[in-house]
Amino acid sequence: MITITREQAICVFFCEEYNEENVARLGTRINNMQDLEICYMNDNPTEPILVHINKIHCWPFKYRRYPAQYDPSSAQ
Repeated sequence: MITITREQAICVFFCEEYNEENVARLGTRINNMQDLEICYMNDNPTEPILVHINKIHCWPFKYRRYPAQYDPSSAQ
């Protein structure tokens, strides 16, 4: 499965190029949205969505959070 970091997912969500400037600007927008988190459903990390944090906790097998950074040891 492809590995996408949280920063990459944020840029994909807003349909913006992945670069440091966009990561900082868009990351702030996401972080300012209280109680919402960027995640993906099931095993499709290429389509990021925003979901209420409680819903992520309630459905941990349906909603998955993105890793903060890429970990090559977790790649299959």
